[in-house]
Amino acid sequence: MKKYLKRLPLYIPVAIVLVFLVVWGVSLLKCEILTNKYSEELKYAHTENAMLGKIESYKVLECDGKTAEVYYVCDNNTVGNVLTFEKQNDEWKEISWETIWSKQGSADEMLWPYWWHRLIYIYL
Repeated sequence: MKKYLKRLPLYIPVAIVLVFLVVWGVSLLKCEILTNKYSEELKYAHTENAMLGKIESYKVLECDGKTAEVYYVCDNNTVGNVLTFEKQNDEWKEISWETIWSKQGSADEMLWPYWWHRLIYIYL
């Protein structure tokens, strides 16, 4: 029994890291499933917003069929935006827009996949 108690300080950090990785992995999996499921519906939902520029990639963060949050990376990977949409008359209408990171201004050089980090907070 004493042998296992001596190893306990080693097991605790390993368990914490494993829990974190599982939660993060589930978040990424959820995002990929939502993107795959709603990609055709939401691919061009951003078109009424003329200020976004050319879309390089996008991920569906949340979607329940009535509202959706989509993360768009624009203009040669220089800007990341999260747009929130609401379904009205079978069309997705933008209801909010938030710039998450940019290569210009105070967010200069802050280029990381926002959706990886954002999704983990859904589960914690």
